[in-house]
Amino acid sequence: MDDSLLIIELRRGSEKAFVALYDKYWERLYYVCYKRIGSQEETEDIIHELFLDLWNRRENLAIKTNFAAYLFTSLKYKIFHFIDSKNVKKKYFEPLDGENTASGDSPERDLDFNELYDFIEEQIENLPGKCRLIFRMSRNENLTAGEISERLNISPNTVQNQITKAKKILKSRLKEFFLFFI
Repeated sequence: MDDSLLIIELRRGSEKAFVALYDKYWERLYYVCYKRIGSQEETEDIIHELFLDLWNRRENLAIKTNFAAYLFTSLKYKIFHFIDSKNVKKKYFEPLDGENTASGDSPERDLDFNELYDFIEEQIENLPGKCRLIFRMSRNENLTAGEISERLNISPNTVQNQITKAKKILKSRLKEFFLFFI
């Protein structure tokens, strides 16, 4: 079946159309992702997350190019997000690894991580309304600036400005947190 027909069926909630699209593209997506990530488990997680997002957003899919281009662009952003989050973990948590290597993970470390997570969530909640909404759409729903601008009927530049503003605010508050924490 043609991709455009499968997309129409997918929007209607057809699991068969979803499976057909998955079967058609997963191997190529896996190959591209694995070349950049290098881990079978992480690659599988990224591909599954990509298709899960596709299923969750099926009713609102706005595909302006062909479906393959849409998928590979989505994959590119998933990989960027994965690498970005991995770099953040590396930057902020690897220095802590040396402290607990003799004793392994500890309840104190789990508590520290939970405290950091709660702090970040609290700071996101304290962002100005539109800034918070756009940041969450970008990070939690993995939407592109174009997708967010379409949904909110605002310009992509406004979306980028709000994401940049949120990052600056969060970065500043995280620095304060880490200075206090240390």
